[in-house]
Amino acid sequence: MICGELMDGINIADDVPVITAELLYTSHESSPKTLKSRTMLGTELLPEFPSVLLFVLLAFYSLWWLSTRRPVGVPPGPGLALPVLGHLHLLRSDLREIFAAWRRQYGDVFSLYMGSRLVVVLNGYNIIKDALIKHADIFSDRPCIDFFESIHSKGILNSSGPLWKAQRKTTLEILREFGMGKNILAEKIHEEVKQYLKALAEKKGQPQDITQTTEITVSNNICSIVFGKRFHYEDPVFKRYMEAIEETVLAIGAASLVRHLGDLRFIPGDPFGVKKIFEHLTMVLNTLVKPFIDQHIQDYDEKPVHDFISAYLREIRQVQNKPSAEFINEVNLQKVIIDLFAAGTETTSTTIRWTIAYFLHHPEVQDKCYEEIHRVIGTERAPSIQDRPDLLYLEATMWEVMRYSSIVPFSAPHSTACDVEFSGYNIPKGTLIMPNLYSVLHAPETWGDPENFRPERFIGEDGKLLRFEELIPFSIGRRVCLGEALARMELFLYLASMIQRFRFLPPETGELPSLKGNLGVVDVPKHYKVRAVPRE
Repeated sequence: MICGELMDGINIADDVPVITAELLYTSHESSPKTLKSRTMLGTELLPEFPSVLLFVLLAFYSLWWLSTRRPVGVPPGPGLALPVLGHLHLLRSDLREIFAAWRRQYGDVFSLYMGSRLVVVLNGYNIIKDALIKHADIFSDRPCIDFFESIHSKGILNSSGPLWKAQRKTTLEILREFGMGKNILAEKIHEEVKQYLKALAEKKGQPQDITQTTEITVSNNICSIVFGKRFHYEDPVFKRYMEAIEETVLAIGAASLVRHLGDLRFIPGDPFGVKKIFEHLTMVLNTLVKPFIDQHIQDYDEKPVHDFISAYLREIRQVQNKPSAEFINEVNLQKVIIDLFAAGTETTSTTIRWTIAYFLHHPEVQDKCYEEIHRVIGTERAPSIQDRPDLLYLEATMWEVMRYSSIVPFSAPHSTACDVEFSGYNIPKGTLIMPNLYSVLHAPETWGDPENFRPERFIGEDGKLLRFEELIPFSIGRRVCLGEALARMELFLYLASMIQRFRFLPPETGELPSLKGNLGVVDVPKHYKVRAVPRE
């Protein structure tokens, strides 16, 4: 850890302990020689002890001692923080388990150092709600990380302040214009669902890995909104985009280490996948996003807009002589589109894949969903968004999937906009804040048996849905997921149609998918194969 950052406010003369020779050198017999020197800290040195080695040991001890000492008032946490690394050496296994153990030891608000950066972890619904809703002005920023600034400084997901507010407002207005949360968008999604079901049926009940097909179909919904067109599932160029997105999501977990130890980027090769992330982003930007924007600019006129790009270009022209023109421009449009794909593709497709994995482990849940669909809708027509209020068990199953999988367990990182006193602690400006959503979605005091997959927990004795304010898979507050309404609509239409059309079974070998995923920013299921057997 960088000592200068930790030494702010520490009086070394008062706080650094006096180190005597006995701590560095011991002997069963007294030395016949007299002590000849004394350090500025009051340390008596034995003459035969090499002075250079002594200095190194003193320096190391001071670094270690200072690095394990938090500034006054900061939330407690694990003690041993190594110079440069901080507590990164303790984060080798599943963070969910480590944070649960630290929560039991230090409380709902604890801190650690990732490299030289102070990180405060928020646990439990009340604490997270207090920070992200009641203190939203302070806890709604995104952390500024120099090495990633080139991709964090634009768009919605990783921007802060006026830039973020302008982008979010404009994007939400456009998405609502195109029917987010309304029947008009549901109809577009329904058309894409038909193509997805057709692709699943082509395997004729043989084992298949649905990962790429599911990512492509969900991404096509974003393409329809953003570009005004969809892509064929076998389009080799578009499949490469989907592969790049999946590889980037997996690589971000390892690359996050470079966020806190920026000098790691100078290591030869690409051991942490940082170069790969930038290569993928550059490829998608230059060969997909920019060409579509350029074509829209070339074809732009004042006729009614038909997709997100043309609507955003309209906004650029409307604000070109206003202060908001600083934020509403073509550069930010490029990044917003990347954000829409990142937020709108991986999370929804991952949730669908987790749902099928749980069906294979809990076939009785799949059977109950089908029985309800068969009773309410039948098989003569496809499910529509109007059926949603009547498919209570399916809705409860969707909620349980989102709770149980907790696919974004730590949300996206937040940052404090100023110094703040929170929950009895002093948290400095610029502190990285991690809302531990997993601690809420798996809280025994709320769910009783959170380790069990049980949709019935959301259905009351009167047969109606039980709504828990603690069900926050999309986070809460001002930074709640921009595409929550779209994601919920997609999940319902896809799952209802999939269950109506197919029965999902494991391969003939009986092999079940692992319920332990690959945890990065998103907890994605390991690849598995499933049989989509048409129902008679």
